[in-house]
Amino acid sequence: MQVFSKDAEQTERLARSLAPLLRGGDVITLEAPLGGGKTTFVRGLASGLGVPEDEVSSPTFVIWQIYEGRLRLHHLDAYRLRSADELEEIGLGETLGGSDVVVLEWPGVAEPLLPSDRLHVRIDYGVGDDERNLEFEPRGNWLQRLGSWRP
Repeated sequence: MQVFSKDAEQTERLARSLAPLLRGGDVITLEAPLGGGKTTFVRGLASGLGVPEDEVSSPTFVIWQIYEGRLRLHHLDAYRLRSADELEEIGLGETLGGSDVVVLEWPGVAEPLLPSDRLHVRIDYGVGDDERNLEFEPRGNWLQRLGSWRP
């Protein structure tokens, strides 16, 4: 499913509208270029879970942020990591098996750890500076769940 966003506010609203579909144990992987809108998307998800928007920031330097809302949201950035072993060492394996929602930016190195049931979101620049093209790739149980979503 592809969705066009004209600006950051629309990207946040789009992600906020996805939040009601989230359940404990869900995993969302995010792929986008630097500055492409990953944190903006997570800010919308978090807001939809009841987390104040001003609490959400990029985990690029800290690697892992946790937000408390209707569901606990783990926001990770694997950009600086070189292997799945590094993610395993910091506890991603246990978190993936739990009842929290995990959003992972730059998921490539984590592939061996990731469940088959997940939503992959790819964000690309549009024509204008603020425009984004979002592609939602549902995997496993997300195939049916995303079918009921109306962005």
